[in-house]
Amino acid sequence: MTPEERFERIERNLEQITATIAGTTALAQSNEKALAGLAVLAESNQVALGKLIASVNAYVDSSNAYVQDSKTRMAQMEANLDNLIRILTAEHSNGKNKQ
Repeated sequence: MTPEERFERIERNLEQITATIAGTTALAQSNEKALAGLAVLAESNQVALGKLIASVNAYVDSSNAYVQDSKTRMAQMEANLDNLIRILTAEHSNGKNKQ
């Protein structure tokens, strides 16, 4: 191999290396942009998840309050029915002789 052929071979290798470095640099820049986009999406997801958790917590709290209110109303209805039964029983037995 002549010195000129060697220089040509070295030049081709250097051109290939330069092209590879340029491609790698472009890929790295693309990856950086993609990672920045992923970071923005992750932050957005975190905010949305926080809102969802707050919404679910509010729903559960509301449900618990409704159940507690329902229990209170049911207890009041039972007490009113007991009073009504006592009143009806007392009125029904008034004026009747026990035999």
